[in-house]
Amino acid sequence: MKKSGFTITEMLVTLSILAILLAIAGPSFKEFMSSSNMVSNANGMIGAFNYTRMEAIKRGGRVNIGQVGSDWTDGIVVWVDGDSDGSLDAGEELRLWPAFDSGSTVNSANGNSSFSFSAMGEVNNDDQLIICDDRTGEEGMQVSILISGAVIAEKVNCA
Repeated sequence: MKKSGFTITEMLVTLSILAILLAIAGPSFKEFMSSSNMVSNANGMIGAFNYTRMEAIKRGGRVNIGQVGSDWTDGIVVWVDGDSDGSLDAGEELRLWPAFDSGSTVNSANGNSSFSFSAMGEVNNDDQLIICDDRTGEEGMQVSILISGAVIAEKVNCA
């Protein structure tokens, strides 16, 4: 009578091959995940700017977008300045985007921490926001906000 199954030798050979493949694939998977997070952060930022522009057009008035804390990576908030004091007050928020993953940075070419879209969909000033992470010499994402209100993303080299 023949028994089916694996011998201990076959099992050890299979596990050894699997361990070698995982050791080779591990670093590539980490790079893939880091790149995916960066693209996800850029897409979230683009979505926030497009949402702000569409809300301004829909409402027929100014709608603002800005960073939540001291940096764009702390989160993004969209609001309507109901009392026209130029700042975000309680109850004026339309939508809030969460903070980026740790290790991400956003640098503004013009140092803007907020933007304001008009009823025509135009923005008060243009800028380029460059999203990078803690890897050196990797590609990042540049989110360009044009004065027309259009938002464009492209890959750039991070320093």
